Amino acid sequence: MIAVLLAAALACGASANQMELNECAGEARERANAQELATYRAAMQRYHNDVVLRESELRWLAARANACDFDTALVSGGSIEPMIESQCLASSAQARIRDIGLFTGRPNPAGATASAPAVAEHDRIYGLLENLVTPDQRTLLADAENAWIWYRDEACARATNNCAIALTLTRTQELKDSWLADKFW
Repeated sequence: MIAVLLAAALACGASANQMELNECAGEARERANAQELATYRAAMQRYHNDVVLRESELRWLAARANACDFDTALVSGGSIEPMIESQCLASSAQARIRDIGLFTGRPNPAGATASAPAVAEHDRIYGLLENLVTPDQRTLLADAENAWIWYRDEACARATNNCAIALTLTRTQELKDSWLADKFW
């Protein structure tokens, strides 16, 4: 997350104050959302309004909302909160743009399964993070995780074989990025 904050500061000007950083992050969020929506609409047109693609979009929206609720809860009430929320939403939209290509491949005969090492690392990071947060934050984290699992399973139901692995790796990085303090992993 620190790298994200530094990148935001540089993108908005090294001398930007927090209000300007918040505005800049909001603009980046709007651009990412527009790009994601355009990518999704193009895929829906190409795949004739595919039901699975539509359901995966709805699940992604729920997963993103829950994940960003957790991220912002970690800085709740601080002047940085709007920037963290915008960066979370933008980052998730950029990941979704990359991931839409995974969902439009050939059916995955094995279903939505991730490799054992990717799942083990994800579970390790999730468990460590779960032990660092307050009970209220833990509830938000669990909600975000459940929404992500539903999204992953829906999105990868007919996707390429690497879909679940790619989403698990992305989610593991999101969990790491949500923590602003020293690395816990």
